[in-house]
Amino acid sequence: MAIFRAYNDSMSEHSETPTLADLEAFLEVVERRSIQAAARATGRSRATYLRVLETLQRAYDAPELLQRARGQRHGVLTPAGQELARRARVLLRSWARWQVATRDALHRMRQSLRLGTLAGSFDLLADILVELRRAWPDLALQVVEYPDDRLLDAVDAGQVDLGFGTLDPQGVPPRLSFESLGPLPWAVIVPRSWGDALPARVRLRDLDGVPLVVTRVGPARERLEREFTQYRTGPLVLNAAFEVGSTPRVVEMVARGFGPAVVSRFRLSFLPPSVEVRPLRDGPAPLMAGVFSRRDAHPTVVTTELVERARRRFRALSGRVREE
Repeated sequence: MAIFRAYNDSMSEHSETPTLADLEAFLEVVERRSIQAAARATGRSRATYLRVLETLQRAYDAPELLQRARGQRHGVLTPAGQELARRARVLLRSWARWQVATRDALHRMRQSLRLGTLAGSFDLLADILVELRRAWPDLALQVVEYPDDRLLDAVDAGQVDLGFGTLDPQGVPPRLSFESLGPLPWAVIVPRSWGDALPARVRLRDLDGVPLVVTRVGPARERLEREFTQYRTGPLVLNAAFEVGSTPRVVEMVARGFGPAVVSRFRLSFLPPSVEVRPLRDGPAPLMAGVFSRRDAHPTVVTTELVERARRRFRALSGRVREE
């Protein structure tokens, strides 16, 4: 709401008609239960909040909205204040959705593409995006790499049109849709300098207590932890000795000799010579690679073409990797 706060603040000083910023300020008081606490948290003056309360009461001919007994630091919402707070939250949520829908509509008026990717998934897209820009020279392209725990929030908030990543074991969030590109079976990568430290065909129990390179967060880390804990012959120890922020960093650390890692077999198309591959004979169920978008977003010619090219490339890269 910051984009309209300054304007609405200035307008509310000269108008008895409440603004969205007035409602937002009222909710700041509601959430912190006092005008003084709201002023400390936001940097606004107590006089501003008092003026907002007076404006709202006069505009709606409402009784007192906030009561505070003598000697008490926190106020109590009156029934009228509770009803206004409920209605204000509904209106502000609707306004946020309207902003997202309007941003999408205005972007569709020109050729634009806003993409969110995980660091590992950008390898899938790099060549495709070059091809798209040749096909659409005027394409306004924006690509942002997000950590695993931020990608879906960016899609949901309308910061990007599409998000390329992996499906969380908990499923697709309610406001998003997911289009699958294909499964991501697992393999073990090992520094070439490790020689015969691990068998040619690795089972998860061969990695029990072995210092591993792992991603810090994300579906792959969660699935690996669960598989170690629930291994069929008894719990194994996941020794997460080296935690990094992305799959490409995992590969880099393995290449430098820090230790083995469990990665998707899709990643094997992008390994340096100093890394060896060992088939994983058991282990977690495959993750699913795919594309996230908001349910209320309408596909464009460009987004449809991008997803189709990504699907073809994913299948081509996955087809190159054959388990020995």
